[in-house]
Amino acid sequence: MRVPLRGGLLLAVTLSRGVAIAGDAASSVSVDALLRDPEQLAGWLRDHSRDVMAAAARLGQARADLARSRLLPNPSLDSNLSDVTVGETNPPGLTFGDTAILGITVSQTVEIGKRGPRIRAARLRLDAGAESYRSAWSDAIGRARLALGRVVQLRSRQAALEENLADARRVLDLQRSRLDQGDISGTDYDRLFVDTRVLGAEVAQNGAEYRGAVAACAAALFAACDAEGADLSALDSATELASIDPAWEAALALRPDLREMEFEERAARQDAVLAARGAIPDPSLNLGYVRDKLTISGDQPRTLVFGISVPLPIFARGQHDAERARLRADELKQTAAAALARARADVVALLEGRTTLARTLADLRDQALPRSKSVLDSTLAAVNQGELSTTDLLLARRTHTELVLKVMDLQFAAFSAGNDLRQSLGLDADLIRGNEGKPWMRP
Repeated sequence: MRVPLRGGLLLAVTLSRGVAIAGDAASSVSVDALLRDPEQLAGWLRDHSRDVMAAAARLGQARADLARSRLLPNPSLDSNLSDVTVGETNPPGLTFGDTAILGITVSQTVEIGKRGPRIRAARLRLDAGAESYRSAWSDAIGRARLALGRVVQLRSRQAALEENLADARRVLDLQRSRLDQGDISGTDYDRLFVDTRVLGAEVAQNGAEYRGAVAACAAALFAACDAEGADLSALDSATELASIDPAWEAALALRPDLREMEFEERAARQDAVLAARGAIPDPSLNLGYVRDKLTISGDQPRTLVFGISVPLPIFARGQHDAERARLRADELKQTAAAALARARADVVALLEGRTTLARTLADLRDQALPRSKSVLDSTLAAVNQGELSTTDLLLARRTHTELVLKVMDLQFAAFSAGNDLRQSLGLDADLIRGNEGKPWMRP
């Protein structure tokens, strides 16, 4: 799919201007809104990501190179003054005004066989620049989505850990009363005390990771990340892959980084053509005007001079530049083939891994979690009635907590695999490419 870039339009697509903002529009974005709406995320990054802006600037440079490739060589202007006498004149007594000869010459080089390949190479590099712009934008979307998802995961973990810590403290207070009444031993109480402290340490550690994730999110989004209202359900919708084409292997060739190398390869082959045509000399056409004051000798006072000069390509004929350009094209071809092979392997691995994660996650969430919660509730009730020891409660609570956190981690792992899969398949680039023809494209 090749998108023509003509008329000076910068390939910068305004996907959506309605980014959900919490607080100041210039300093804060809604994590939940950007995760659930990929067009809002893409639109925000288009306007705020320094990486995307840098890619847009490189695209502008490629456009300027194309405009320069169409220019004709500049003419040159030569002037000379001759017959300035030193000493005696012939005949004697002549002045400077009687002998001076002034000449002015305009020269224009005429290129033969070079303008076409040079323009084609520049146009192909502009197409490569457009793909590079899409690739940078797509990469920024993937990085930002992963940072947003990490914030949601750690926030959910923090809420679960804090809830478990609050429950543990309530149980500890209750068992303290039973300890004072002699209903449980000091050892059982100490076990609960130590477990509560360990849980508090986990809360503190997760809190530090969460604050780090918020800082990383701000760096990826170039704005503060407001996670208010965000929950794990946003991760499921953020990497929806229902639109995967069954023939995804053929679609991989449309990935912008691969197409960029394809265009660069074709441009290098045009460079080879241009260099090889260095063996064709470019003549220079000359037109001169001569004002001759030495008419006393029979010279004509005003004359025109016509000439042509042709360089002789005897030694440097562009042969080495042509060979270098051909080898550069071969390098790009092989690099693209290797990248495509790696992309196929990545997609196969990610699809398999995501399927396994989804199956495991569904089993734990639908089967194991409800039973674990039931076991914890019944164990707590039995301990309060003195039917079970605190060791049983510790085991049940620890098992349930680890299961809850495991489910959250698996959900984030599935989200991360989906995000990687979108990048490997080029789906975020397809999102960008699919909006390029919309009315809100701006110059």
